[in-house]
Amino acid sequence: MAQTIGICVSTKNSFRHVIGIAEAAKNGGRKVEIFFTGEGVHQSQLSEFTTLLEFAKVAICEVSYISYGYKGIEIPGLGDKDFATQARNAEMVEECDRYIIL
Repeated sequence: MAQTIGICVSTKNSFRHVIGIAEAAKNGGRKVEIFFTGEGVHQSQLSEFTTLLEFAKVAICEVSYISYGYKGIEIPGLGDKDFATQARNAEMVEECDRYIIL
């Protein structure tokens, strides 16, 4: 069974790092899960954001997303279930073999 790498993104200027880590992990045979929270949700508005879906399972903190004014703005490739609470972040910590915070 493949190891899983979790990435929690709470900063708004780390997209290049996120995509690089996710791509390298996927190419190395690992599963990748990413949770965007706090200022990290700003990255969901980048045009290249959806490329992450090629490498990872992505979730976004719904409270942060709404608090930064993105309520009602859809992200191609993500559904309602992909907008989660911090409980999803806690599950990632528990389930992932490795966990990175950016």
